[in-house]
This record gives sequence, C-alpha cells and structure tokens, in this order.
Amino acid sequence: MAQKGFDIEKQISIDVSAEKLWEMIGPGFVDVYKWSSNVDFAEGSGEPEFEGAAVRNRFCNVNVKGFDKISERLVKYSDQDRVLAYSVTGGMPNFVESATNEWSVLEDGPNKSILTMSAKFRSKGVVAILMNPLMKKNLKETLEIVLKDAKIYAETGLISEAKRKRIEELKKQKSPLAA
Repeated sequence: MAQKGFDIEKQISIDVSAEKLWEMIGPGFVDVYKWSSNVDFAEGSGEPEFEGAAVRNRFCNVNVKGFDKISERLVKYSDQDRVLAYSVTGGMPNFVESATNEWSVLEDGPNKSILTMSAKFRSKGVVAILMNPLMKKNLKETLEIVLKDAKIYAETGLISEAKRKRIEELKKQKSPLAA
C-alpha cells in the first residue's frame, strides 16, 4: 500500500536575538519541558553524534492528544546554522512510518528572530487514511502551542499560562488528595 502523510511548517517571530533563542532551542534541547506545556518531562541520553549537541536521544513525557511518552533521536544539529532535527523513534501508533521535526532559528534584525518548525509525518495502511486528517489537525495545534510557549519563555524568562496550568494539573494528579 502506498505511503501517505503530510508536512506542516509553522513559524513565529520572537523579540530576542537569534543567539539567545538558539541557546534555548539547541543547547537547551533537553530542557524543553521547562517551558513547553506539551512536554511534562524530558531527559537526554547517548553520546552526541553532532558537534555542539548535548545528547543523541531525548525521551519525553508529553501532554499531547493520543500520546504520553515518546522517544526521539537527533538526526541533524548545527550551532552555526542554528538548526536541529529529530526523528521520533518510539511512542507512535503502528500506522506511523516516520515522524520528524526540524527547528530552525533565523536572525530577523537586532533582538529579533524567527523560530520555524517543519514537521514531516508519514504513515501507511488503511488506518492511515482514516487517521491522517486527525493527526494533521492535532500536530498543527501542537506546533502552534509549542511556538507560543517558546515565544513567551524566550522574551520574558517566564513560563506561559498554559504551562503554569499544566504544572498545577500534574501536582493535583500526584497529590493523594486528588484521588
């Protein structure tokens, strides 16, 4: 059966220097859970394959419809070009052939940059025909949330309201009184 899928690209203008934003995105790759409301926890592992990268793999507990844990592997990383890409290596449904996401930071003037996310999603089988529209909708929403969270954190050093609410939800789930 033919492979199906889709590509999504989203970007946001952020009022910080490209250097500052890249520090958060590239060297801070594993720290995404500190500011993204879609990532509850992340940890890295493995010897980096790319100069400048801190890890080879990232494992995330996520707050994304239909998923709870995913694992990722860096497949591209360049401090000079301010770009990284990762492939999702675990935690996806069986009909998913591959899922990758490339993040790039471009300078857009003094203390202004553009963060772009380019996701590629490939699937197979009959289930893919039914699920791809929902997966595309959910991925668009996810990317938009991550970009908004990144903008708030990069510009203010504070987490977004969505991240704050997620932290409160997690505290309640862990509390014996929440049961």
